[in-house]
Amino acid sequence: MKHLDKKIIAFLKLGKYLRKKQIDSKLHSLILKTENNNSWFIYKNSLNALKIWGDTLRNENILKWLSKYDFAHENIKKIGIVMAGNIPMVGFHDLMCLLFTNHIGIIKTSSSDPYLIPFLYNKLIEFEPELAERVIFKKKIDFVDAIIATGNNISIKHINEKFRSYPSILRGTRSSIAILNGKESLEDLKLLSNDILTYFGFGCRSITKIYIPDKYDFTLLKKILKEKSESITLIEYLNNFKKNKAINEIIKNNFHIAGKLIIIESKNINAEISSINYEHYSNMDWINKEIESRIKSIQCIVGNLNKSSYVKFGEAQKPHLWNYADNIDTVEFLLSL
Repeated sequence: MKHLDKKIIAFLKLGKYLRKKQIDSKLHSLILKTENNNSWFIYKNSLNALKIWGDTLRNENILKWLSKYDFAHENIKKIGIVMAGNIPMVGFHDLMCLLFTNHIGIIKTSSSDPYLIPFLYNKLIEFEPELAERVIFKKKIDFVDAIIATGNNISIKHINEKFRSYPSILRGTRSSIAILNGKESLEDLKLLSNDILTYFGFGCRSITKIYIPDKYDFTLLKKILKEKSESITLIEYLNNFKKNKAINEIIKNNFHIAGKLIIIESKNINAEISSINYEHYSNMDWINKEIESRIKSIQCIVGNLNKSSYVKFGEAQKPHLWNYADNIDTVEFLLSL
């Protein structure tokens, strides 16, 4: 792995830069610019995403992630990357995967998040000049050898039609779920509230449905979600909340109000912003069959049950470098080209 040392050092320096208690004025200005461009990307959320990356970019994490791959790969291809824009910095992992190969990236950032990722790429060049000219940021992607794209199902359908004959990773809409057993501690439920409400529920790793035992007592969960959601002041979120509450009252759904969040009884695993869904279960056999039937729509599963595939409460928005979206190994794909 010696030939990767310069790249690894650059990312370690970036991690250290992002972990600083006081961010510098240029990054501060870009976070404000990002919020002005997209009001859902409030300053606190962009800063949170950057700090998570700062904590992720540590030596032990990078070495563990890279250790399984054989980078003795001389092919150089042009890789188109279409980045999502549902939460801040969501496309950075694809950029990182690309930079550890020899490929050239033609990257289209989301119009919702156009500033932070190019800024961090330029920081990496500052730390390691050999990374220069590895990436071109463009508004339109053409003339590439392979494509990696993330978006909603409609946008992915269009991209698939355009690049049908190309090697590709195409990621559409997914949601995340939590399995509760009714024995969760106060701390568990507080961490779950972060998994639900961080980034206002946008993002494929945001919990949009909880499965609860029959006769589940909502009292403590509602109290915690009320406390967590009451601090939300974003007008777009509050408008969604009022609209969804009115709709569910009109159609007479079973639902609970927890501050500024609606908890709706529904079989759907995806939910409208300002709401999550719930469904009762009577045994784990049913849960296992339910997960199996929906596995292609699920990004991650949160819970305390002893399953290696489950993510701990509070960790949904903090994936490891080796936790690939849709369970498709991006580095392996790039090395295969």
